[in-house]
Amino acid sequence: MIKVQMNECMKAVAITGERRVEILSMKIPRPKPNEVLINIRACALCTWEQRVFKGEKKTPLPLIGGHEIAGQIVALGEDVDPQQFPVGAAVAPRIIKACQSCSFCRRGVPTQCVQLNTFHLNGPDVYGMGGLAEYICLESSAVWCFNRPLPFDEMALTEPLACVLHSINRAKPLFGDDAVVIGGGIMGQLHLMCLNKMGVRTILSEPDKKRRDFALSRGCNYLIDPSSEDAVEAVKKITGGRGAQAVFNTTAIASVGEEGMRMLENTGRYVAFSSIHPDLPISLNPNWLHSSEVVLTGAVNPSIQSFEQAVNLLDKEWLDLKDLITDTYPVDKAQQAFERAIAGDAYRIVITF
Repeated sequence: MIKVQMNECMKAVAITGERRVEILSMKIPRPKPNEVLINIRACALCTWEQRVFKGEKKTPLPLIGGHEIAGQIVALGEDVDPQQFPVGAAVAPRIIKACQSCSFCRRGVPTQCVQLNTFHLNGPDVYGMGGLAEYICLESSAVWCFNRPLPFDEMALTEPLACVLHSINRAKPLFGDDAVVIGGGIMGQLHLMCLNKMGVRTILSEPDKKRRDFALSRGCNYLIDPSSEDAVEAVKKITGGRGAQAVFNTTAIASVGEEGMRMLENTGRYVAFSSIHPDLPISLNPNWLHSSEVVLTGAVNPSIQSFEQAVNLLDKEWLDLKDLITDTYPVDKAQQAFERAIAGDAYRIVITF
């Protein structure tokens, strides 16, 4: 192991109760063989952590969450190539577990890894993915190095971008296709940005004017306000009566998903990108499914392929995500950061270390 000078303890942000976070002191982990020790510099607050903070999602507590992270390599375990992973390199890790030995991983579907939820990355006594801490150890295969300078808060958006690219890969849009994105939050905006780069005509359905205006300023082709018009009819009108080849529901509203399916052209693909809260059923006509040959699918977590794509898009300056960072907070103001994140008008809030 390459040794570095650092304190024995680190700060970690833990959710300890409903709308309550605390700063804990923990031992800094040491990298095992094939592992990299990363000094985390920025961690964005995903909707998942926000739901735990609000008490909507039940997990063991305390929870040290955090999986949208960026930082620097500070130490290498044995058998890690220092040419490929130099100390000091800026990195974005794919923190979601991929065991590489279960049937899903061996079939190239790591988003369904059976060890996906074994979240004890900072030790057996603490539950959580561990990104809301100053340091984390990860296998080198889960770490991507950046070649160009990029602020760490922007680099932390690599993971949500990779989730979006996995979603788009599931829908398989082609040049010239029409795609509807339902919901103009950060994930909806990332869908629109990527689809625009692919030569896909984009349609956003979003009731909030500020979010519609933001999408328009970033190249979205058509805007629909579902609070003042029938969104399904609007999509049909835009597409000459056919419907869209792809629909992405980035909201947590069940009824919106049912509406989104009616926006599809025959043989189109619907992607349930977001989980639904509350978890309510929707109606589906099996004869419509049979005769239309549409494909209904989900998208969860980033695949290894989509993480590679996300790093390349950012590293090669194909996308600029800085305007999706609403605000940053130092670690000692983590409570305020979480409160700001759940206020409802932010894209991403980032905690810095």
